[in-house]
Amino acid sequence: MAEVTKTAVLLTVFNRREMTLVSLRTLYAAIDRLGPGYAFDVYLVDDGSTDGTSESVGSEFPAVRLFKGDGGLYWGHGMLMAWEKAVESGVGYDYFLWYNDDSELYPDALQTLFKSMDDNGERCVVTGAFCDHQGCCSYGGGDENNKGLVPDGSYQKVVTMNGNLVLIPYQVYKAVGMIDRGYRHAFGDHDYGYRVQKQGFSVLLTPRYVGVVDNHTETPYSGIASFKKRWKNLHSPKNSPRYGFRYLRTYKGWNSALRYWISSYLYTFFPSLAPKRN
Repeated sequence: MAEVTKTAVLLTVFNRREMTLVSLRTLYAAIDRLGPGYAFDVYLVDDGSTDGTSESVGSEFPAVRLFKGDGGLYWGHGMLMAWEKAVESGVGYDYFLWYNDDSELYPDALQTLFKSMDDNGERCVVTGAFCDHQGCCSYGGGDENNKGLVPDGSYQKVVTMNGNLVLIPYQVYKAVGMIDRGYRHAFGDHDYGYRVQKQGFSVLLTPRYVGVVDNHTETPYSGIASFKKRWKNLHSPKNSPRYGFRYLRTYKGWNSALRYWISSYLYTFFPSLAPKRN
């Protein structure tokens, strides 16, 4: 009997039911395209949605292993909970696959991901390259300056990794561990990519796009007229500068961390000074 490659898909969601359903539909379509020889279990953490996400997912995708959060997990802790549940299941997965529910996968996305792994061996992590609805590079990975890498048909090495679709072999997980609990929402994916590299593994970008997701990087001070709201946003678990400070202090040094901390408060007080996005 042929060996089956077992993969745990990890995702966390909150209050975007239709987007979540679309992302799961494209995920299962990509799974079907792979054919026999692959088995997938989906571990989904619903972090306290009030829009009926859990009910809709359970109805349309009864095979999904659904877990509930209390609304305070955010991306980092939600993904960590999904990962812990997958390990605790005792299934013995060959791979762990991060997936963000704001992404829509192409039908051949998983074929591209697993071929990338086959071509390079399992001493690497593969991150999927995404474009936006205009066809421009949006997520996947960047260079040492966090400038996004555009897929060019080759296997480019990534320095800063985005967590939209990431394939992690078991041996990398055993060496690196899970997402750092110290990152509640943002920077957990970047941190994990650096930890992978520090352990002697590579992070590689898929040679072509695997799906579509618009760039939605937002700041706690952009487009908000009220200082009170900007201040509240800045100190929420989603935007608190302490996470970025910790990340930058660890990987870029004290100067970068301090500049980030100071600019976060400066732009909260004076949002007109913040750099404009292209």
